[in-house]
Amino acid sequence: MARGKDYTVSLDVGTNTLKGVVVSSEQTGEMTLEAYGSVKTVGLDKGEVKDAVALKQSIQKLIEDLTGQMGKKDVEADFKISFTDGDYSVFSENIEEVLSEDKQVMVKEQTIVGLMSRLKAEKMKTGNTNIHRSYIRKYILDDDKVVFNPVEMYAKKLNVEMVFVSSEGKSVEIFRRLFEELFGRGDFFISPALISASEAVLTDTEKQHGVVSVVLGHSFSEMVIYRENLPVYISRIPLGIRHIVLDIARVLGTSVDEAERLLVNYGHCSMFPPDAEDVVEYFGLDERTRKNVSVRRLSTVIYARVKELLNKIRKEIQLFVINNPEYSEERIPGGVVFTGGGSKLRGLTDVGVESLKMPVRIGTYETSFNRRIENSHDVANDPIFSSCLGNLVSPEEIQGEAVESVVERPKKGFASFIRSLFFGGVDDEL
Repeated sequence: MARGKDYTVSLDVGTNTLKGVVVSSEQTGEMTLEAYGSVKTVGLDKGEVKDAVALKQSIQKLIEDLTGQMGKKDVEADFKISFTDGDYSVFSENIEEVLSEDKQVMVKEQTIVGLMSRLKAEKMKTGNTNIHRSYIRKYILDDDKVVFNPVEMYAKKLNVEMVFVSSEGKSVEIFRRLFEELFGRGDFFISPALISASEAVLTDTEKQHGVVSVVLGHSFSEMVIYRENLPVYISRIPLGIRHIVLDIARVLGTSVDEAERLLVNYGHCSMFPPDAEDVVEYFGLDERTRKNVSVRRLSTVIYARVKELLNKIRKEIQLFVINNPEYSEERIPGGVVFTGGGSKLRGLTDVGVESLKMPVRIGTYETSFNRRIENSHDVANDPIFSSCLGNLVSPEEIQGEAVESVVERPKKGFASFIRSLFFGGVDDEL
């Protein structure tokens, strides 16, 4: 490996699939994909850790695959993780800081960083609140002057209007402790998969004028509405690809694995699929009896559940507009962007436009204007890797996101990471 490169390992712990990428960065800022892979997630149930040992084994399998692609070399890397909790919310907070009672003083960057860190610490002390991402809506100097960046300006008082993505409960703490055990320290980047995926696939124009990002997951789906470059509404929808697979298995009398195969290879979420009269062969529950089903019948089963999901999304959007009348005129001009593994369903955009009466597209890293990653065509065009690649988008590149610090995180080697999974921690020198 050439010297001077920095390496980042990005992992996305999905409810069904664990994804990972390794990216190298040059001093010039150019990024190159070095390795990527995915494995089945074991040890999770609907986003909650049920078997930590099994989850570690899943992570080990993925890391070994990534390591193999890189020639078994133990490069030093920064780790970034996203996971799906499914219980997120958005709230706003106005912070006031008196800088001086006498005369105007210069606003320093340390003042803003300290202000945000203090507020985050205070919020995390209340109940089970976890702050995941923070954004700045605007700064106000001396109650009357709105600015984009107050640093090196003079004022007696500074007001900051902030937006936070948070969650309630202990599941986040369980994930954090698990990763602290894996990495041997707690200074890694961790983010909600929904936000990482959205930052990966949306354009700044969409986020500015209004857009809905929907991650179609396995156990459930999540949606976030952006406006003025800020997340303003988050909701969890208790329907995912798993429910479609179970419908197929039940209606056709087959196993879940066979139902998933039918969905992936022949499924279409439309009442009028292409090649509707084609017949597909599959095995019954006994795994011996051969059965047949037409593409039309298979697609009808899929369409029914997808239609239910889209109706729930439409109702969530309507609820948001009703509760926020300032959006009633323009509504959400950017429409809906689907991403995640479930967005690979054939015919989703057509049935989406039909049901939602809005523009609909499939979002991948390639469809955004984020920094290009060399050698990443397959991954950048695959929505299943959206959260993985979104983890790589730094706060400095996201309009409005607060940058709390610039402290460099200690890096860790691949091989030493794998040893720590099963041999009781990390080496002292790491």
